[in-house]
Amino acid sequence: MCGVFAYMGKNDSTAKVVAGLQRLEYRGYDSWGVAFPLNQKIEMFKSLEPLQQADSAPLNFEVSIALGHTRWATHGEVNITNCHPHVSSNGDFALVHNGIVENFQDLKSSLLASSVKFASDTDSEVVVRLIEQQLKIISSNNPPSVANYQTAFEQVFKKLKGCNTLVLICAKLELLIGIRNGSPLIAGKNSLNNQNEYFLASDYFSFAEFTSQCLLIDELQMVTCQNEYIELYDLKSQQSIEPHWQILQNDNVEQSKQGFEHYMLKEISEQWQTITNASNVYPAEIGDLVTTMTQAKNIYLTGAGAAYFIAEQIAFLLRQHSELNIISVPAYEASNHLPQMQTNDVLIAISQSGETADTLRFIQQAKGKGVLIASVVNMPGAMMTRLSDFKIFSQAGAEICVLSTKTSSAQLTFGYLLANRLMDQFTPAKQAIEKLIQPLPNYFNHDSLQDFIELASKIKGDHLYLLGQGKFLGSAKIGALNIKEASYIHAEAFSAGELKHGVIALIEKGTPVICFVDDDNQDYMISIASEVKARGGLIIGICQTPNPIFDHVITLPSADNQSSIITSIIPCQILAYYLATQRGLNPDKPRNLAKSVTVI
Repeated sequence: MCGVFAYMGKNDSTAKVVAGLQRLEYRGYDSWGVAFPLNQKIEMFKSLEPLQQADSAPLNFEVSIALGHTRWATHGEVNITNCHPHVSSNGDFALVHNGIVENFQDLKSSLLASSVKFASDTDSEVVVRLIEQQLKIISSNNPPSVANYQTAFEQVFKKLKGCNTLVLICAKLELLIGIRNGSPLIAGKNSLNNQNEYFLASDYFSFAEFTSQCLLIDELQMVTCQNEYIELYDLKSQQSIEPHWQILQNDNVEQSKQGFEHYMLKEISEQWQTITNASNVYPAEIGDLVTTMTQAKNIYLTGAGAAYFIAEQIAFLLRQHSELNIISVPAYEASNHLPQMQTNDVLIAISQSGETADTLRFIQQAKGKGVLIASVVNMPGAMMTRLSDFKIFSQAGAEICVLSTKTSSAQLTFGYLLANRLMDQFTPAKQAIEKLIQPLPNYFNHDSLQDFIELASKIKGDHLYLLGQGKFLGSAKIGALNIKEASYIHAEAFSAGELKHGVIALIEKGTPVICFVDDDNQDYMISIASEVKARGGLIIGICQTPNPIFDHVITLPSADNQSSIITSIIPCQILAYYLATQRGLNPDKPRNLAKSVTVI
């Protein structure tokens, strides 16, 4: 889940790496560091300070290659010693790592037995020490060549268990090498004045402002950059591969806060535009997927975390609009469903990053059974799209906050259109979305947000419950997750019907309970709310029509129509934001979390 960024080209390499890491900080913000060659030795800069406040001026050396890393800790506490990059004992090379070396204890024990010394507690340093050993063996005490580094890198890589992506720079050779397995890695190339500059990074958006020309590095491939050339090598076939450069979409890569205090509120407020972008698909674009779905015996939807709750919502929409057999499955519970999956079934996978480890593993297992894959992702060039028979891009632009907000509503927009396309109601569905977004800009204005600020100030304690039914059950689940992630309040969502089957035992005087209400379920939900109120609960209605039973009302963003399921997730996004900020928390960087979960 860490972020990797390397650059080779002009003499402003350290500044470019720091800027790239700032765009990758969502992948981990425990610490960050940069390595670069100076006088043929690796120099390092490491910090525990926030990247967004980093000043690259102290790093402005005239060097043409640099390597950076932003860390999400897996092995070893958060401190400068454990911060990446890790450097070789002689200062010849530095390495960064994204993943987990599952057998690092065995490897480290063997190295310790050989009197190898370690400076950190990370599994990553084991890789550095192994490469040092291997270089001594294959170089015969001569200065290592490019080929020596490639051979040592490959041989050590094959000793590692687990999903690991590694990038290395060598000071004396001005060499950049990366290997991918599981965790993402993508290359970029930009030609300026007959000079090439190269990027290696964890995602495309981190260097999209410089180039849209990309090389998608597949599993078990090694990429080498040196002296204006790039080489791709397949570890499985032991053959060099001709790099296949392609142009990726680079719209909406603006990553400044634009006057907002946090990215989270900025990204919430952008949804009037991102829902519009997500709806800009034509019936023919999803026509083949629809045809395949109608011929399949089973349709599965999957995701992990917030993406799974979006998958559940899309499954609800599909069941509402078709007679297909629709099953939602959390990616981390795939093994319970794989035995029932059949050739030509369809698996629709939801992911912001397109690199979620649990979801990728499910996709690969399902493909092995002949299941057809559709992916709905927001990151161009993601591995998930390369494994898919049908690819849908969410077009939400860069999302920096760890919580998925605009990506979630964009993916719900696709699900809504897909469901209506199954019923030949695509045009009315598009028209409904056009009406849906019209009031959204006003929903995010200063006066409207004051209602959320006032409500957040009334919510005390560490427990909050959300009750939904039908189309709002998914909204309640997504809202509970958003509140947990941002504010650390224990928020749980339940079907309203569960209230009398145990949930009501949790209610005591002042317990905040959010009820999702519309015209279709008003009588039922008001009855449920009355029972909670009788036990002393603080009743918060998310609704269109106020009712005296509510202690506080938050109006749904859009008048009730068939597409309002898309925007029903927005109120809890805003509430989660203000619950966090009023507690002095940074909602962009929840503790212990990273946006892209690329390890299992």
